[in-house]
Parts: sequence; C-alpha cells; structure tokens
Amino acid sequence: MVKLNLSRFCALFLSCALVGNTAQAQQIIWGVGSNPAVGVADAEFANAFVQAGSYTPGDNPTAWTALSVSDNNGSPGAAYWTRSTIGYSQGAFWGGSTPISSPSQANGVAIFDSDFLDNGGVGSNQGGGTAPAPQRGELISPRIDLSGNTNNALGINCYALYRNAQITTLGIGISVDDGATWIEQDFRGTLPNLTQGNATAVFPDVTAGVTNLSQCRIKLIFDGRYYFGIVDDINIYIAPDYDATLGTGNNNNDLTIRNRGDYVKPGGARYLAYENIDPADLREWFFGGKVVNQGARDILPSFNPRFQIAIDYIDDITGAVTFDVYRDSIDYDTIPATDPVGATTLKYFNDIQFIMTHKAGDYRVKYWLSYDQADANPANDTTQFLFTVTDEDIPVPGGPRTKNYISLAGLANDGGVAANSGIFPNGGPYSQLEYGTVYYFPNGGTDSVNIDSISYRYRLATSFAGNATQTIFLHVYEMDPSAGFLDDGTRLRQIGLEPITLNGLGTAASPAGSFGLVSVTSITNAVTGNGPMPDLQDNGFYFISIVTNPGLTTGPSTFGATDVPWVGAVSSRNYNMNASETGVDSIIHPSPSGDIDAAGVVDWNWIGFGADDVPALGLYISTKNTMINTQIINTNEGAAFNVFPNPASDVLNIEFSLEQADDVMYITTDVTGRVIDIQNVNNVDNDVRTLDVSRFAAGTYFITARTSQGTSTQRFVVK
Repeated sequence: MVKLNLSRFCALFLSCALVGNTAQAQQIIWGVGSNPAVGVADAEFANAFVQAGSYTPGDNPTAWTALSVSDNNGSPGAAYWTRSTIGYSQGAFWGGSTPISSPSQANGVAIFDSDFLDNGGVGSNQGGGTAPAPQRGELISPRIDLSGNTNNALGINCYALYRNAQITTLGIGISVDDGATWIEQDFRGTLPNLTQGNATAVFPDVTAGVTNLSQCRIKLIFDGRYYFGIVDDINIYIAPDYDATLGTGNNNNDLTIRNRGDYVKPGGARYLAYENIDPADLREWFFGGKVVNQGARDILPSFNPRFQIAIDYIDDITGAVTFDVYRDSIDYDTIPATDPVGATTLKYFNDIQFIMTHKAGDYRVKYWLSYDQADANPANDTTQFLFTVTDEDIPVPGGPRTKNYISLAGLANDGGVAANSGIFPNGGPYSQLEYGTVYYFPNGGTDSVNIDSISYRYRLATSFAGNATQTIFLHVYEMDPSAGFLDDGTRLRQIGLEPITLNGLGTAASPAGSFGLVSVTSITNAVTGNGPMPDLQDNGFYFISIVTNPGLTTGPSTFGATDVPWVGAVSSRNYNMNASETGVDSIIHPSPSGDIDAAGVVDWNWIGFGADDVPALGLYISTKNTMINTQIINTNEGAAFNVFPNPASDVLNIEFSLEQADDVMYITTDVTGRVIDIQNVNNVDNDVRTLDVSRFAAGTYFITARTSQGTSTQRFVVK
C-alpha cells in the first residue's frame, strides 16, 4: 500500500533494539553450525531411523530411534516419528505440497504426522488410519559426546514447524546418562511466529557436577492429536547468561495472551475506520506483551529491563513516513531464566491524538526490549506489525478505492476482504456451522453508523463434491459482553439476516481448491422479516457471522468437509488475546464459532477455530455525525450543560451540573470530528471552567461532557 523508507527504518529499529544489548555469540558444540563439524548429518536427519516399541539405555548408539509410546490412548502401536525427504505432512489438512523452509530440508526432516496417522490423508476418515489419535511418539538421538562441558548451561536449537490442534507437547529433551533419565521442555512457544522458525530450549543445570558426558542423548516429543510437528537442523550450544525474547509462549498449550508478545495489538483489528474510533474511549488502545529469558541467569530489576513501543505513521497517499508519532514503555521486574511462562504486562495508551491528527494511513507498530546486559540474540527482541486506519476512501494498489473499511482479516488488492486459508472443523457430519467476528461501535447510534456492505471470501476444498449452487447466510446479532465469554450463544439477539447464493461451485467458474468472493449490500431485519436491519447503537457489540446450513434451503440435512464451501480465513493474525481480554472494560474483537452436529448438539467456542485464525469478513461503513445539525444532544438525564458566550472569540465559559457526582471528560471537536482538546475533572456535581478558544480557527465546534451516566453535547462558534 505504501512506499517505505526501508534503510531509515532498519537503521532506526536496529539502533532501538540494541540499546543496552551487545550480541553474545553462541558456541555450538554439536550439530548444524558446529566448528569443527560434529554430528551434522544426524542433526539434519540425513540418515534412516530405527523404529521400536520400547527403549533401553544403550540401544541404537549410532542411529535415531523412533519410539512409539502409544496411539489411541493405548499401548505402543504405529505412532512413530518418521524421516521425510518431501518435507510436508501427507495428512488431509496440509494444503498443497510446499515443504518446510528449513535450510537442509532436502536432506531429510523428522515429522510426527499425527493428521496422516489418524486419517490416512482423507479428511472424512478420522480415526481410520494406521494410528488413530491421540498419540505420543518420541525420537531419540544417537549418542552425543559432550565431554568438556561439565557445569555449562546448555541450549538446544532446532528449526520447527507445527500446526496446533489439541497438542499437549511438542518439545525436546536431553539426557546425560544414555537415556535413562530425561529433562524435557516444550518449545512451541519459542517459535518466532508461533508456528514456524527456530525453536529453543535451555537447560541451565543439566551438566552440573556430571563428569562423564560421553553418552548424552536428545529426543523429540510429540504428544497430542491431529495435524503435525516437523523438526530439522538441530544444534546444541553453550547457553548464554541472558537472552530476553519477545513473542514467546508457554508449555501447557494454554493459548492465551501469555503466548505471544505481539498478540497485544492496539485497536484490536488490522483495519479500523476513522469514523468508528472514539478518541475518548481508550479501552481498545493498549499495548504490551510477554518476555521470556532463554538465558541461564535471571534478568534483574537493576538491569532496567524495559518493553518499548514506537509507532510510525505512513501516509496512505504519498507514502511519506512520520516517525515516532507515539512512544511509550513498560518497566519489568525480574525476568527469570528458563521460565516458559515469562513475564507479561499491559499498559493503556495515554491518548490516541496521533490518530486524530494523522487520520487515514498505515501505522507501523514496533515492539522491542532493552536491558543493561549483553543479550545473546537481539534479533528475537523485536517484532513489528501494521494496523491501518481508513476513511472515506483509501488507495489499494491495483484495485479500487475503499470506503471506511473495518476488518481483522485484512484487505486484498481487488478491494475485497483478504484470505489465505479455508477452515472446516474436524469431525462431523454437521447440520450447521457458524463463524464470525465481534465488532464494536462506540458511537453507533450517535453517529448514525450504517453497514453499507460486507465482504466475505470462501474457499472450496480440493476434493469438493457438493452442489454447484448453494445458499449460505449472513447473520448479525446484538451481543451482551457483560456476562463473560460467548460459550453457548444465549447472549445473542439476531437483528440481521441475508441469504447469499453461490453459483458455479466446482465448475470452471469456481473450481475446487479456489477462493470465491461475495459482497452483501443489504441486510434484512431479522426481527420483522422485512425492511432494513435495525440501526446500530452506541457502545454496541455486534457479532457478524457466516452460517452454513444447506438444510434450510434445498440441500442435505447434514454435511461434511467435501460437501460445502469452507469459511475463508486469515491464519497467524494473532488475535486470541482479544478474546481473552474482551469485556465491558476492554473492548476487543474475538472471532467465535458455533456448530450443531447431526444429533442436534450445539457447541460454541469463544476463540473460534484457533487462536490465530480470523474469518474472512470485512465491513464497509458510512456515518452521519448528528452533532453537526443538532444544537444540543443530551443522553445524560439530570444533567444541565451550558456554554457562553456563543459565538466566542477568546474564552468559552462552561457550566455543567449533575444530580449525582461523577467524573467528567470534556471533549472538544471540530466539524470533521477531529478532537482538538480534552479535559478531565473528577467527582463533581457542579463544575465551572473556561476553554481558551483564541487558538482555534474561526468556525463551528462541538464540546461534549461525558460521564458514566451519559453524554451531553453543545455546539459553539468561534469568530
């Protein structure tokens, strides 16, 4: 969308990331990168594995041992790690034939293909494979001689890729007694983008006091069900004292805010409409993350550990960059060594005046860590991402200009919502599936917000065999967020319904394996059955979803993965934190899902089909600011609000009274809605103050007194 001053950004970001952090080189003692080279072929999985149902210390001293611990919650069976030279899962849900991106993938990788073991590569054959899930498998290395490293803290690094679905453990262990005893760690959370990259486990005391290190072993562990874990390019190194890492996870499959540093995304969405942002409502505007110390020593408060944020503005038309339009930081306490839970904290923005000033465009958010010690790997101390503010129209490269767009999923070049995957749940058959996103409209009623259209992208399975013409449904619900997570659907009141007819499915116009795009330009009132959907309300939560239920039209009463279009989605969007934080006091946008099986059993999931996935839904809105044509808007019963003189030239006098004392925020805006002044006063029932308007340009302005009891607005003129 924009042209970036890349050299300036890289220099700035690198200088920020390295403040107080001098790189501390790793000494690799075995595997990929060791010098002299030791164990490289074994570390790259260039040799065949030995399959076994049991292991005794001393077995297979020169080969990897693939050990089946159990399958289908039972005894050892056919659930093995295997060596693969194709580098990808053969299960039904891999999607294509692109291999893992590890440097030595062509030599071989180690894969635990839980998906393929369970279903033999056929999505509708769950439980019919050679080793039905759940399974546990271990892959034990040949003997490794680590002599000379007594009392050294050790780290193990590998390149890994996994797709998570009820995986209890994907990790690595080390033994100094030929496999008689083990120390194990889950490494999923240390992957830099959650699912693929370099994973790390640190063992600070494993060699303490051990004089004979000639018969060490390492092992890979998969414990869970479905999908896969792939590992390649292992090395063992002498662990540094300190290695603070941003954006890492824990080891108990608890996919919450603690898993990722970049889950905490200001504004809670990839695209936000300027007209739907309330500058006085900061509940969506906070930042923070998780820090894990993968070194061997604690990072102490005296080292001044600090989580920092800087936001750059990139003009949506010219591409010009304004650096550091917002800066802030969070001070940390002790960050303990090798603690996978790490330290997590949040902080609300002081204000969002930078958005009110710059309006539409990309906002590049940069997170980094700093502390006063040498850091082993500064590259894992940083992360960045974009959010985009849209207005009446924004440019899209190669596509149309787009009006007031809101979406978690993103925006494609054709002006429709973005998607990079299709989603269909495990199991089945189903009688109904529903997947959508919760949107928040702080001033939905006051600003007369209208949903002009909704963009939705679906995907057909590569084995699609359903009807060429099908009908799906768009649902809009009012939602009550005050009673906790959406776990049963009972807090939804449907207000909008629109059928969507899809044609040519499975034909040349819409072939199997392809994406399709539809736009909904009208939504029927679901309460009355005719006419437009009811108006949106202030502080309103709205769950907008796509429902698949062929039985409502002319289709079958139940269906499976090959019968209907899958929901389009964007993976690795990292909004699970939004689900865990959504509430009356922190307004964010989760993506729930619900399904009804063939027996009529209803199941709702607050985080949908995965903590990282969001549905391919995008909204285009329009607004009409009612304050422009209204002298007084008063939703605050029992309040008296007066401003004078009007017109004013130097000073505007403000008088505001309440029947019951409350905190008051005075917000002054111009006719475009741009906030130009904010004042706060605590616990008053009668307040008299002045506003210096001599600094304002001549024109019409609005001042709003906002309390917990409501709002009151007055229009005034500066001459």
